[in-house]
Amino acid sequence: MRVYYDSPGSDLRSDASLNGEYVTIKNATRAAYDGLLQPAPDGTGLKPGRINGDMTADTFTDSTNFLTAHSAAEIPHPGGTLLEHLQRVAAQLKDWDASHEVQLAGLCHATYGTDGFDRRLLDLAGRDTLRDLIGERAEALVYLYASCDREATYLDLRAFRDRFTGAPVDPTPDELQAFLLITAANEIDVARHNADILAKHGNDLFAFFSRHRNLLLPMAWETVKETFAVRIARLDHLVLTVTDIPQTIAFYQKALGMEQVTFGDGRHALTLGSAKINLHQAGLEIRPHALHPIPGSADLCLITAGPLDRVAAHLAAVDVPIEEGPVSRTGALGPITSLYIRDPDHNLIEIAAYD
Repeated sequence: MRVYYDSPGSDLRSDASLNGEYVTIKNATRAAYDGLLQPAPDGTGLKPGRINGDMTADTFTDSTNFLTAHSAAEIPHPGGTLLEHLQRVAAQLKDWDASHEVQLAGLCHATYGTDGFDRRLLDLAGRDTLRDLIGERAEALVYLYASCDREATYLDLRAFRDRFTGAPVDPTPDELQAFLLITAANEIDVARHNADILAKHGNDLFAFFSRHRNLLLPMAWETVKETFAVRIARLDHLVLTVTDIPQTIAFYQKALGMEQVTFGDGRHALTLGSAKINLHQAGLEIRPHALHPIPGSADLCLITAGPLDRVAAHLAAVDVPIEEGPVSRTGALGPITSLYIRDPDHNLIEIAAYD
């Protein structure tokens, strides 16, 4: 069978009239096959490659044909059809460098239905069919995933229970990791394509994966956080309550080169990079405000764009005393060297550069 990409929208088919070495693959599913195929020797097509040692494009294609033959391409699912979902799950597992068995199990994970999507493509009596197709270990992972009683198991993986038989199950550590990776890839894909499910179950899923993050591959954990965790991107502004706004503005302009901006109803702020410091006049604070807004209670660390010795020389030139430094400290991203000064309200201002 010669492997080549057919025109967009064509059906997945195989040209068995050739030498049996290549297959034709639907263009629309090309991304799912990337990395599984290699150029044919004659330059006319692509032949099966290998991933993680054993998973060939033949296995992947045969599994996809099996799923298609069992109506996976006709069953609606968040993000399109069940087949499209299964292919995305397999692709996600590949991106995480999961083993070939786990990728195949991810591709076929809904074959026996699941506790969350109980639409079977194949009855359990036909397990030998899937086992012959994807291998014993991959099929066992498909069964483990399908059989999971989520109500019992998600509370405690040690209480893993087979929903088909009602019997307790004691998976090996490798099986638990595979189960968790497939679960993560599945839930992430569903959440990406169904905002209601993400809103309803996102917090519980993040708590579940957080409890078992030791079983997740590092890249999988990062994707879990990106999908389910509340993540703050950056600091936009902070507020200083000061005794004298004009004096504060003059100090930060002179000592640190900040620029003054006005906004709203005559309010004042100082800019630094993509952030700013809003200034509140003590006794006339803008509501809502901190419970105890007191001048001189702040302790800030500011990262300089230039060398720290240039900052030190500038501070000396404008008669701003350095209280301490240079000293070694630890910043948000690693080691820093810092100087400390005081502003007119005696707030402690740390000026630092990354080492």
